[in-house]
Amino acid sequence: MSVRPAMLAQRLCAAKAVTTRAAPMPMVSSRVSLATKKNNVSARQTVVANMGATEVAQVAGEAGYIGGVAGVMFGITLVGLAIGFVLLRIESLAEEGKI
Repeated sequence: MSVRPAMLAQRLCAAKAVTTRAAPMPMVSSRVSLATKKNNVSARQTVVANMGATEVAQVAGEAGYIGGVAGVMFGITLVGLAIGFVLLRIESLAEEGKI
């Protein structure tokens, strides 16, 4: 098991601890929710998330790890599909009485 996710979580927690304020933060979202648009509710304000240079650098530093995990998941998906089609073929042969 890799320690990279734990290290990234520690870095993100440390970054949050530095920027923590006493005032409650509004809900962060990439778009405005429909409830806020329709009802004009100010209690559930949504803001667009803005990443600083350090956060972008941290995410960019993990690109190799993310790519490796994505490749493994893609491979597992292809193996699963192959096994599924083999099982379908075996089932069709068994129904025809050839096995």
